[in-house]
Amino acid sequence: MFGKAGGNASRNSYTCRISLPKTWVDRMGLNPERREVQIAFDGDRITIQQPEGSSIKQAPLADNKRIRAFALVWEQMYRNHANIPFGFFEDMDFIGKGLADLGFVMDCGESVKRAFPGVDVFKDNEAFKRIMDQVDLQTLGNAIFSQWRYWNHWSMGRMEEADFEWFVIAYSRLAELAA
Repeated sequence: MFGKAGGNASRNSYTCRISLPKTWVDRMGLNPERREVQIAFDGDRITIQQPEGSSIKQAPLADNKRIRAFALVWEQMYRNHANIPFGFFEDMDFIGKGLADLGFVMDCGESVKRAFPGVDVFKDNEAFKRIMDQVDLQTLGNAIFSQWRYWNHWSMGRMEEADFEWFVIAYSRLAELAA
């Protein structure tokens, strides 16, 4: 349902009602009193995220023991991907929910891009390896979540061996950081 936007919106703006899955709304902590979201369109995709400085809930970072256990399991899953049904890598309940519950954020790679400007950690495994000694637990977890979401939702191609290796590198380091 579209209509001309009112209030402080520009003259070229429209209001639009959209329906979102209840799990998304719950995860973002949205309710009638707290309904602010930031929607962005980059020419290819629309993203919905919490505004900067939002009071919308995010799970607190889990204890290192839980993070390490999760990382070790998924490191082995990606390492042995040829023997694992691909659905395990795509299903939100396995990886996405797990990462969110651990306190990581799918931020489209923004935190890692801010921490390492000019380094393409998502497409260059060698560059990714070079930052491993400098990356912190939260930033790496957010990067894993963002890269997983790229492959699970946005990518139209198939994962190549180097893409699986990226996750092996990432989960291995995440386990080390959580030790």
